[in-house]
Amino acid sequence: MLKMNVIIFLKYLILLLVLNLTFPVFAQSTDALHPVNELTKKPTWEAGLLLAGFNSPLYPGAESSHSKLLPVPFVIYRGKHLRVGEGGVIKAMAIEKPRFKVDLSLSAAFNANSDDSTAREGMPDLDFIFEIGPEVSFMLGDSTESETWLNLQFRKVFSTDFSRIDDRGYIFQPEISYQGEQLFSAKDSFKFTLSPMFATKKTHQYFYQVDEAFSNPERAFYQAKGGYLGTEVTLVNRFEARHDITILFSTKFGFYNGVANEDSPLLKKNINYAVGIGVKWTLFQRS
Repeated sequence: MLKMNVIIFLKYLILLLVLNLTFPVFAQSTDALHPVNELTKKPTWEAGLLLAGFNSPLYPGAESSHSKLLPVPFVIYRGKHLRVGEGGVIKAMAIEKPRFKVDLSLSAAFNANSDDSTAREGMPDLDFIFEIGPEVSFMLGDSTESETWLNLQFRKVFSTDFSRIDDRGYIFQPEISYQGEQLFSAKDSFKFTLSPMFATKKTHQYFYQVDEAFSNPERAFYQAKGGYLGTEVTLVNRFEARHDITILFSTKFGFYNGVANEDSPLLKKNINYAVGIGVKWTLFQRS
């Protein structure tokens, strides 16, 4: 019974992590410009419902995609040194000054059925992926309506089918982030990011290696190596429809020309894209 409860808790935690982080619309939904100053204007506690829908590739460079529509409750806590649900599941603000931050970097991805991909048909399914590690951020420039940041993210990668957790290496992801306001209207804000990714051999093997047991005339044996994983370009837009309702849009492009394993038979597309929409309904606030 205890093991079953632990598995259920882990599934729920991973689901929240994936919904907050897989698609940037969720990860950035509560981010604001000038976070140090704005924090004092926001409630300490916030809770409500997020209805999220998106379409994204099964894995980086995949020829197939999957779609999901999920309602998820959310809780946000904005403390001085710890924030839960603010731009992710948990952000530990170890250091936060006007132009420098050190906190926790998180990322995640849904599982994928290999039978949904012609390239991976007959191979093991891809499990849920979650990543965790430190993030150091430096402000490069700001104005009354915008901020530009350099975010250096280094994360440990794991995968799980909820019966076990496997080590999948490390990812280093430097990111340039530009945040602004009034892109489409006076009530919206947006965030644009550009981030190349570099990963160790284990990470690349999980996506792109073809062992002898799974090779065939259409899918040759291939040994993956570490290195450049690709570059992501993301645009997130957030529109305040009412004081308690926020509408969120996001588009992400992945570029895989020149990646370490561009010769893998599993890398089918040099450009991927993901799109999503979310509606955040705040039901409770308390300062």
